[in-house]
Amino acid sequence: MPLIHPTAQVDPRAQIAEDVEIGPQCVIDGPAVIGSGTKLIGRVWLHGVVVLGRENTLYPQVTLGFEPQSRHYQPSDEHAGVSIGDRNILREGVTIHHATSAEQPTCIGNDNFLMSNVHLGHDVQLADGCTLASGALCGGHSHIDAGVNVGGNASIHQYCRLGRLSMLGGQSAISSDLPPFCTASGLNNLVALNVVGLRRSGLDKTGLEQVRWAFNTLFLKGHTNQSAVAALETRVGENGPAAELIAELAQFVRQSKRGLVPHAATSTQHRIRR
Repeated sequence: MPLIHPTAQVDPRAQIAEDVEIGPQCVIDGPAVIGSGTKLIGRVWLHGVVVLGRENTLYPQVTLGFEPQSRHYQPSDEHAGVSIGDRNILREGVTIHHATSAEQPTCIGNDNFLMSNVHLGHDVQLADGCTLASGALCGGHSHIDAGVNVGGNASIHQYCRLGRLSMLGGQSAISSDLPPFCTASGLNNLVALNVVGLRRSGLDKTGLEQVRWAFNTLFLKGHTNQSAVAALETRVGENGPAAELIAELAQFVRQSKRGLVPHAATSTQHRIRR
């Protein structure tokens, strides 16, 4: 039987695994699904359609599944709720709002660490292995790929995408897309390649130099979006050790809907534009 504190309020529709722990003053007021090994420490509130996978830990004041902070959303609208994978840590005060449609939930993958007072707006898609420091704000529909690090009190505008292994510095803000393997700091200000993240991912020196070439081609050579992607795709055809990473960069640029965060050293006329 789940270990449920006497002061917790649990909706009879909830599906709770046998070894789940639900601490004092928690509230589950909907058809939540809670997987094995998950722990709600206390004063956690799950509202509506919320799915939690295995071995998640939710600290006090975490709230999941409440209505989007949107003037356009109507409480009567159907929605897909919130879906959270396995082994995530949600520290004190994390808030995650449910989706605005029935097509796809606000979704968090596996092995993420969300520190205190992180906010994920409606329809956010957060992949695996990300770290969001205290106070990070992710606007509705933003998309954060695997292995991303977001610093404290950083802000991500609605519909922005952060590519894999990218990093957004503390107290920074972006309103455009941050490509994979890149770091940004300040207001819409891309500063460097995320060399530390690439090394930790196992990329060797030769591969790192090739990705550095791709970064320079994209941001520092005065290319247009189209010509930069063409140059990257030519290098991919040579099948070097970093070919897959360069292809990932090229694909990201092609798919960008908000344009790319400009490099700090790039003049206005040379900024990559869609």
